[in-house]
Parts: sequence; C-alpha cells; structure tokens
Amino acid sequence: MSTGLILTLVKYAFSALLTFISIACTKNIKYTISSLLELACIFLIVNALLPAAHLPVIILSDLLSLLFNAQMLVLSFGAVYITLVMLTNLDSLEDLFGKLVQYLIAIAVVLAFTFLPVSHVAGIPTFILPVVIAADIVFLVVFDAQYSPAYGLYDLVRTVVLNIRRTKLVQRHPDAKEKFARDGIDDYREKPKSLPENPNIILIFTEGLSQHMISDKRNIMANFQAYQKKSLNFTNYYNHTYATYCALIGQLTSGYQLGNYDQSSLTSLQGILKARGYHTTVINTEPRNKLFTAYLGGMGFDEVRGAEITDLQGEAHSLSDRQAYELLFDAAMENHTKGTPHLTVIYTFGSHISFDSPDEKYGNGRDTTLNKMYNLDIQFGRFMENFEASDMADDTIIVMTGDHCAYGDFFYRGAYPYYKRANVDCDEMPLFIHHKNVRPENIDACGRNTLCMVPTLLDYLDVSAPNYFLGTSLFGPSGKYDTIFFDATYQLTTKNGQIRELTKEETRQLEPVLMDYFAAKALPKNS
Repeated sequence: MSTGLILTLVKYAFSALLTFISIACTKNIKYTISSLLELACIFLIVNALLPAAHLPVIILSDLLSLLFNAQMLVLSFGAVYITLVMLTNLDSLEDLFGKLVQYLIAIAVVLAFTFLPVSHVAGIPTFILPVVIAADIVFLVVFDAQYSPAYGLYDLVRTVVLNIRRTKLVQRHPDAKEKFARDGIDDYREKPKSLPENPNIILIFTEGLSQHMISDKRNIMANFQAYQKKSLNFTNYYNHTYATYCALIGQLTSGYQLGNYDQSSLTSLQGILKARGYHTTVINTEPRNKLFTAYLGGMGFDEVRGAEITDLQGEAHSLSDRQAYELLFDAAMENHTKGTPHLTVIYTFGSHISFDSPDEKYGNGRDTTLNKMYNLDIQFGRFMENFEASDMADDTIIVMTGDHCAYGDFFYRGAYPYYKRANVDCDEMPLFIHHKNVRPENIDACGRNTLCMVPTLLDYLDVSAPNYFLGTSLFGPSGKYDTIFFDATYQLTTKNGQIRELTKEETRQLEPVLMDYFAAKALPKNS
C-alpha cells in the first residue's frame, strides 16, 4: 500500500472517529449516521474528481474536510453544530479559560489530520456516490435535517444572512416605539404589608443556571433548594434568550436583543427605580474585560463596582464567586447605610462554562462542573447567612435568578447524564423572591419566560410607570411574547413548559414584531 493511500485512509478514518466521539455528548446515534453518510459523500466526490484536476481538488478536499471536522469537533463538545450564537461570542474566548488547554489540543489535532494529503483510490464503482447521496436524503427526510452537518452549515449561513438583513432593515422603522408603549404595570399582587414603601432590592443574576441543577437529588445546591422552599418561588419558568450579553439587558428591559452590544433607549428596571429616588448599583465581576465593562457602563446605573478588586481569584481574570458575594454584601451594606433606597445588581461569573471552583470542591473534586455549582451554592449560603444577621434583612428583598440557562456542553452532560435537554440554549430556570416574613409559595409560570422578571418584581412592589416591556407580570395572565424564545440561532416557544421550534407561520408573524422592537430600542430616549 502506497504512502499516499495510507494518508488518505488515515485522514478519513480520523473524521469518522470524530463522528463516533460525538455520541458521548449528543447521546444520539442519528447525528453519527448522517455524518458518516456525508463523510462518505465527501470522500467519493473528491475521489471521483482527483484524476482530472489534482491541485483544485486537493484544495476542495481540504476545505470540505475542514468544514466537516469543525462541525464534528463542536458537536463533540457542545452537542450541536456551529451556531451563530457561538460565532457572536468569539470575542469572549477568554471565558473558556478553564478548559483552554483541552480546546487548543483538540483544535491542533483536528487541523493536523484535516490537511493530510489525499490520493486517488482506484476500483470504486461510480454508482456508489448517488446511492450514498440518496441514502442521506432519505435518512434526513425520515428523521430530521438537524442531524446533518451539511444542513447545519446551510442553516448557519442562513441565520447569518438573516441577521445581517435585520441589522440593515432596523433603521427603516423610525416610528416603531409607540407600538410597544404601555401606560404602566398591571397590579395583580398586593405588596406585602411587612415591606416598607420603597424596599431595598438585591438582584442576583447567576451565570448559566438551570433549575434542574438546583433540584438535583445529590443536593449539590442545598442552600438554593432551601431558600426556594421558604421564598416566593416560580416554577416552569424559562429563559427568553441566550447568551449573557443578550440575557442581562434583555431581562432588565424586558425585551429582545439583536446584537451582543446593542444598547437600549427603552425603559429598564434601573431607570424606573431611579425615577423613584433609588440609588442603582451594578457589580462588575469581569473588571478586566473591556467589552463587558463598557456593556455594563451603558445600562444607566448610577454606579459600577468591581474595579476596586485587584486580586482577582476567579478564572479568566474575574472575581470568584466567593469574592463576588463578599463584594455584593459590602456594596449593599454601604448603600443601605446611606439612608436612601437602593437597587444593587450583580452577575456572578464563577459558574461559567469550562470553569472550575477555586474554593470549595464537590466530593473528590474531579468533576469541575459539580465543583463550581457546589461552590456557588456555598457562597450564596454564606451571603444569605450574613444578610439575615444584618440590618438589611428588615427592609431588603433578594431576587435570585440566572442570566440564562446552563449551556449543555460535553462537561455539563457528563455531570448531569440523566437530564435530557430539548435545546442547548433554552431550559427551565429559577426565579425566587425572598425577604423577612415572606410567605412561601410556588407559582406555576406555565412556560413563561425571563421577559417577565421585571414586570413581576414591579407588580410585587406595587410600582408602576410607563414602559415598553414585552413581558407581563407572572401574577397575571400571559402576554403575546412571554413564551417566545429568540436568539441569533433559535426561535422557540416554551408555552406550557414544552420547548419546540416555531412553525413557519409563527415565525412569519414574529419577524415584523422583532424588527419594530429592534428599531424602537435603537431610537433616542426622548424620541
């Protein structure tokens, strides 16, 4: 056997190996079957063309192998093919610091095999190629095109083009703002009599937190479990977008986001409370991240804290969850002593994908995902213990939620092997409100989402103001959009807790609403 033939076999055998490795993450052999059929198509097409034009075919071979192997590598780690959300977050690559060595090694190995030279393999009947193509088409028709790496690339290009089109068309809707104007917040729940007129608010966003991680029978997050049981707790509640840059501003303004760094001129929680005399603070747990720091700085808070912490003990040059909760307590206490009501907001970062805990470890400490969630829970428990022992407990409410659900990557799936995800970007999330003398209660959100967080909180506090919120209070009936999930990749419904993609008709009806909303949030504040 010639060297050229050996290298050809090694090149395609490696790609086949990648497809089998992906089973460990997807737990679905349909991805592997479709991928192997399309890998066979690549091999047969390249082999059929090789005798005619060597150099152009070699270039084609390397390009097709690169695209295929990239899809398989991402599938193996993330359980889905390459998505636009992944691409739009490439400028936050340092956030993958925790598994950076593994990722770099995997990429290097894939590239080494991708660019191996190929030679013509004689004796393959010509009829095999159309048979394999037909088999792949039949398989995808019978099952679903989502299993195809080729369709995945097509869908990626389609969503990129669609989002570019959206960006260009947004500027053609200057009168869109009035379409979303609302006179106030509907009052479905009376404010508890034990709360003062303007209670202080501590709002905690936790990075990548799904409800099942709290409910896990191993009691990895026992403190979260305990406080959910003695709080006003919402169940069957989902995230409305993904990832962090869209989720934080999306929740605070009760709206959708087209691009990661789009700011909004529309009404926000902090804006409404500032108008009532609140001092508003947000804590930056990534003070060295210039993009994230600018993002927070554009949200209209009175104060951004975090830069004063120079000994950053979390991964990716961030505050660890221990540091974050210590700073949250100190900042809230400082605000409390000023005598004016305050809103203090934090986004804790230590539970980010790829991270490990720098402090507490779960069990033998081998599972980094369980470590960071266990550590998060310990730090939250310590914060709540200190909070309840302080004067703040008399006039402050705690609102606990996530920025979005946990991402369903390889390491997450290894930590929670028995939890089945319908979508990697959307999942059930926690939301609970806790304060002194709160009456414990579970309220079924019936699949409604994080668009409702701010309207619900304001309803609970009997605060009303003109706004442009897409969500509605979870104490009242559902609205038009509060079961609709939208990000750069997916458009889903979570109605009644069932996640599915929108139909073509539902998507057609949603698109003009999105375009009007994106135009509205881009207009000057006083327009």
